Amino acid sequence: MSEHPPPPPTEYFFERHPWNNQWILFAIALVVSCFDYLAGPIVFFPILFVIPVALMAWNCGLRTALVLGAILCVIRFSIQYAWGIPYTLPVAIINAGVRLAVLFIITFLCGKLSEQTQALRARVRTLEGLLPTCAFCKDIRDETGNWHQIEEYVASRSEARFTHGICPNCVTKHYGDILNKNPKNIEPPAA
Repeated sequence: MSEHPPPPPTEYFFERHPWNNQWILFAIALVVSCFDYLAGPIVFFPILFVIPVALMAWNCGLRTALVLGAILCVIRFSIQYAWGIPYTLPVAIINAGVRLAVLFIITFLCGKLSEQTQALRARVRTLEGLLPTCAFCKDIRDETGNWHQIEEYVASRSEARFTHGICPNCVTKHYGDILNKNPKNIEPPAA
């Protein structure tokens, strides 16, 4: 039995290494936070927080990305506090809450988009369309021109698994003579 074909390469560059490693994304988030701190109180970089959080939502899951978003909002608020908040504390808290809400919405949308994209890729991988099949042995020709048994081909491209049996028509057609000779099927002679 041959091996399953390799999964198709991902379509987007940010789904491959290093962009799909959560620790690298955490490091990128910390670097962005450092730039935000070093820029001082005048120049703000909170929009750059979207990049690691969106990548985290796409590659590592929604929960991890939401945690990263909350951590980044706390870091951003701490940076503002360290430089001296230019407005009153209640306004700064409201600002941080709005920033957190917007970041969570973007994270949620990226996570759901990632889930839908993965589901669509799985659906595309299932069997659809016309299958070139041998009229005699019922083998199927794949995209590269190689022939495979129907069971192997379908199992490698879908979640279907096969068991085998014989339908009543084939039993009669192929084994009818054996069934007719079976002693159970022979009536006893009349006495």
